[in-house]
Amino acid sequence: MKVYLSIILIITYVVTHAQSNIKGRVIDSNQSPIPFINIIVSDTQKYAVSDKDGFFSIEDLKNKVYTLRLSAIGFKTSFQTIDLSDLSSLTLEFKLYKSTENLDEVILKSKSQIRVLNEQPLAISSIDVQLFQNLNIDAASLLDRTNGLRVRQSGGLGSDVNISIQGAQGNAIRRYYDGLPIKFLAAGLDINNLPVNQIERIDIYRGVTPLEVGTDALGGGINIIPKKFKDTYVDMNYQFGSFNTHRPSVNLFYVSDNNVFIGSNFFINYSDNNYKIDAQDFDVETRSAQNIIEAERFHDRYRSYYADFSVGIQDQPWAEELKATIIYNNTYDEVQNGVQFDPVRAAGEIYNTTDGFTSILNYSVKAFNDKLAIATKTNFGVYEEKIKDSTAFFYNWSGTIIRDTNGSPITNERGTDLLGGPADISIDREILLQRTTVSYAFSPSQKITLSNLFIDQQREGRNAFLAEEDDPFRFPASLQQNYAGIEWSAKWFHNKLESVATYKNYQNSADATSLESIATNDAEEDPFERREVSNSYSGGNVALKYTFTDNFFIRSSFEYAYRLPEENELFGNQTTIRSNINLRPEQSDNINVGLFYKTNLFKDKPLAIEINSFYRYQRDRIVLLASGFDLAQFFNEEEVEIAGVDGYIAFKPVDHLKINLAATFQDIRIRKVINEADASLLGTRLFNVPYWFASFDATYSFHHFLAKKDQLTLSYFYDFVEEFSSVREANVTENVENFVPTQHINSLEAIYTTPSKQWNFSARINNIFNDDVYDNFRVQRPGTNFTVKLRYVIQ
Repeated sequence: MKVYLSIILIITYVVTHAQSNIKGRVIDSNQSPIPFINIIVSDTQKYAVSDKDGFFSIEDLKNKVYTLRLSAIGFKTSFQTIDLSDLSSLTLEFKLYKSTENLDEVILKSKSQIRVLNEQPLAISSIDVQLFQNLNIDAASLLDRTNGLRVRQSGGLGSDVNISIQGAQGNAIRRYYDGLPIKFLAAGLDINNLPVNQIERIDIYRGVTPLEVGTDALGGGINIIPKKFKDTYVDMNYQFGSFNTHRPSVNLFYVSDNNVFIGSNFFINYSDNNYKIDAQDFDVETRSAQNIIEAERFHDRYRSYYADFSVGIQDQPWAEELKATIIYNNTYDEVQNGVQFDPVRAAGEIYNTTDGFTSILNYSVKAFNDKLAIATKTNFGVYEEKIKDSTAFFYNWSGTIIRDTNGSPITNERGTDLLGGPADISIDREILLQRTTVSYAFSPSQKITLSNLFIDQQREGRNAFLAEEDDPFRFPASLQQNYAGIEWSAKWFHNKLESVATYKNYQNSADATSLESIATNDAEEDPFERREVSNSYSGGNVALKYTFTDNFFIRSSFEYAYRLPEENELFGNQTTIRSNINLRPEQSDNINVGLFYKTNLFKDKPLAIEINSFYRYQRDRIVLLASGFDLAQFFNEEEVEIAGVDGYIAFKPVDHLKINLAATFQDIRIRKVINEADASLLGTRLFNVPYWFASFDATYSFHHFLAKKDQLTLSYFYDFVEEFSSVREANVTENVENFVPTQHINSLEAIYTTPSKQWNFSARINNIFNDDVYDNFRVQRPGTNFTVKLRYVIQ
């Protein structure tokens, strides 16, 4: 209470002791607002940048005459004289005219915004997805081309995704959608099934995540920002390609004259994922594999539906935005193999589904001359998950049931493809999220932010193959998590030095039934023992940035972070994973140091370079290890040291040609083990994690190709991944199956845009040389394949 009272008193002091203020709006010749206009006050250090609606404000000016300089790329610079001698405030409207140069206005605006984000003290790379709307890729593929980041999947479309940022991976990297954890937004929604045409930009945080976005990310995060519109908009896309893949999507938005709006997004993902892989045959007499064969994946179909509808109002004095959204999402996913690839036997019947509704209420407002900003988001979802795994048969990679020499099927004693016993599981979930963020700018160089995120998960289920008294899913399970913090950001020495300091508090409380007694065969204990766990932890970070010139800065950050155990890690999944009530949160010390430099070679050849170095020391890493026959359990195991460097170069050697090169080297070593039996692992690299990878792309645009104002763009993409071990290095032998081989992937794409910009056509060939491509545990990914995309836009 004392803290809040002090903040209120400070706010009151600042408001009542302000000097002269200028407020205004910048418009173009069509009366449309112009964002990202630089407004500089002569003979002072005061300046402002117009917001997305063209508004700006400059405060605490002395009572005298000033000259304002208004400028931006693509517009003629304007000078305006104002007299504040006898005024405490002044509200003006300025009109700027476009320069005579032929510039692409939309791209320039987006670049200005992205550059502001990329130059924060926190290590952030912001991708302007508006520039990639015509590409035949999804969000996961776009992220995979970013330096320091690697996206790995366990198969084709819809397969599980593992993101690595500067050595941290898995659950240590959190994924968000508009500031909320994406896994709670809709059933089955993730970055690998989200089309780029639904996205405005993607923010990638290396190490520190900002307070208004982050939860318990241990080594970074991904925040996907959905498209936001001010005018009526229609965007229709249809993408199709190899393996019977179809991906239509539609964006619709309408806004009335009084700023009431409705909007809807819809997309479908479907693929048979029947690409060819290298497998082995099965000899029924020897009960072993004999020869390498080329097989087609036969039980790997994936399908997802997503639809949302929004209604609200924007740009009001009492609300920047008030929006209500309802989401429906459904997925169907056949499972061809487990986490590791079995080259002899394939899963032939197991599948899972998700189905659910989510409602979201967003509200944001600014007050006190935009000094105070309040944003709140409330999300409530009801989902049903189903897992079905019950078969009496073994399948080979030819898609047939394995039979003995007499022609009779070889019996599967477990009665399943992958799980420990027959399962027809349904799980009902209710999830509530509520995030509120309040920020107050005491001055143009000082700001305080408070944020709180509360998550409540409730779970209850059933397994049709078990009697009710033997079914652990019938017991409800709950997990509450709360993330709170306060952040202070400031600018010093005429804005040359910027700082961010944050305190974070993590709390979790879990209540569920474990199977510990069953797993240990202890008949004297209650097999369905109720377990509770509740903990609170504190962490924080500091970030600094120093700007030498407009095109050269350095920045660094330090963070002490936690990653709390999740429900399935604490209490298992009631089938194959045992509970571990004593599981501790992961901890990490993160240090990032980077620099950015931009210049022009030969006077007019723009070149940009960014280099980042990173160091992490992770303790109490949560890993899943075998724990008895057909069971696994999460443990706090190794302490891991991560050190590395990543960077990129962007160069435009000639008009219409852009070249980008990104590379990452990360050395991840095990420094401490819990069990003495694992002492041989000390000093070895962490298995199943690439340590050296790079990407290169070159794009050339032909203007006025077939008609005036049309455009043809040709692009070449190259990806490289060095060989890495898929098993613990202390156990590595020369067996080729223990390694993921060196990979070279080449792809081509062509995009044609009509003069009206409404029609866009693109075609892409991935992996043109049909190289073997792998990710996790040598799970093979598609060879040569193609995609075609048609896009129609009305704006």
